[in-house]
Amino acid sequence: MRRGPALLTLAVVVALLALSQHARQQTAELPDLRGTTLRTAQLTARDAGFRQLAAEDALDRHRIPVLGGNWRVCSQQPPPARYALTTPVTLRVVKTSEACPDDR
Repeated sequence: MRRGPALLTLAVVVALLALSQHARQQTAELPDLRGTTLRTAQLTARDAGFRQLAAEDALDRHRIPVLGGNWRVCSQQPPPARYALTTPVTLRVVKTSEACPDDR
């Protein structure tokens, strides 16, 4: 019986599990992004290490926030705290000339 390929496969699986565990353990503080422009919020979250960022229209008008300087963050999910860097961050935004909706 050839043990070489089996041991190599086992070593690769163990290494991948270790890398996966390491990635889950990397955390950072997600700051309070409310009140900032979308662009500033995105840059701040990225500087903290978060990469999965999404923005959505807080007034549910199905508008797509494109120019980050023209939108203001009303709320964020998850709220400010320490999270794994793989945590998705969603910013609910309105145009800078609009008022944020009441929290639901």
